[in-house]
Amino acid sequence: MSGGVDSSVAAALLVERGYRVVGFTLKLWDAEDDDHARKVCCTAVMARDAGRVCAILGIPHYTIDLRDRFRDEVIEPFASEYLAGHTPNPCVHCNSRLKWGAMWDKARTLGLQRIATGHYARIQAADDGSPRLLCALDNIKDQSYFLWEIPAELLAVTIFPLGELTKSEVRKHARRLGLPVADKEESQEVCFIPRDDYRTWLLNRNQALADGQLAGEMVDREGRVIGRHNGYPLFTIGQRKGLGLGGGTPRLFVTRIEPETHRIHLGEKKDLDCGEFRVGSINRLRNAPFDGRNGYTVKIRYRDPGIVARVTENGNGLYISTDDPARAVTPGQSAVIYCGDEVVAGGIIQ
Repeated sequence: MSGGVDSSVAAALLVERGYRVVGFTLKLWDAEDDDHARKVCCTAVMARDAGRVCAILGIPHYTIDLRDRFRDEVIEPFASEYLAGHTPNPCVHCNSRLKWGAMWDKARTLGLQRIATGHYARIQAADDGSPRLLCALDNIKDQSYFLWEIPAELLAVTIFPLGELTKSEVRKHARRLGLPVADKEESQEVCFIPRDDYRTWLLNRNQALADGQLAGEMVDREGRVIGRHNGYPLFTIGQRKGLGLGGGTPRLFVTRIEPETHRIHLGEKKDLDCGEFRVGSINRLRNAPFDGRNGYTVKIRYRDPGIVARVTENGNGLYISTDDPARAVTPGQSAVIYCGDEVVAGGIIQ
């Protein structure tokens, strides 16, 4: 329970359905400033709000200190990925390793049998009894993209009480139940990055980056040097603003990041189009055939409408190929493979 309206209503609805509910809040990090702490989850401010909700619901509430694991399994890999020239998605790893990892381990010591969160997604049983991870009915709020890394055996004991609700319906439930968080603003920031400014966060954490040791050349599509940058981890694929090259025609975008040489490659918008890419660190949720003949929908970022693709499997992971090219395919981000509204697999773009 983050102290927000979604997890609060999820808990309340389960209480109404007759479940024995226990609320858990995860202390993951120490906020760097009070203003930031009020806007994001997993801080002392949010733990207090979650505790107030649990008191109203008449259920126990625990705060678990997972700062060390969060640092080791989410924050440090996040920083390392940027140094590798990738653009990571920390929420995916936080879900699978902390919420469906460390928190679930604690819950089992108390004899609890299911895990529930305020995510907008659905779980249904397949004909063989295995769990199917489905999109939420509310396409705008659907969060199934962030859940692909959760093992199937844990999805089998998962409940998503909000999967068939819209955000407005969730707030109506909160008002009906008298919850003090009914009108609370939601955060869509990376929780440990103040004001969503990852560049300043990286500069403050990495001395080599701050000292200019990771600076280098900017080159065009022919390899000609057209400028310099102050650190390759400060860029991401598809970036147009902040290149320091002036307006210019045509507009230029980051098309490739080369950590070995510190080079940033630039090109036109059409150079961002990609018809084939490789995905590793695969988690298969269903025994779907990846033989290149079946058309799946693949999403390469949150809010992505998805693109029809053929998926082929070999020893190096999955190869995704599309007739209509995907734009700004970004190493480090998640590629999530859907069959209809079901998540069948996911992985990290290589």
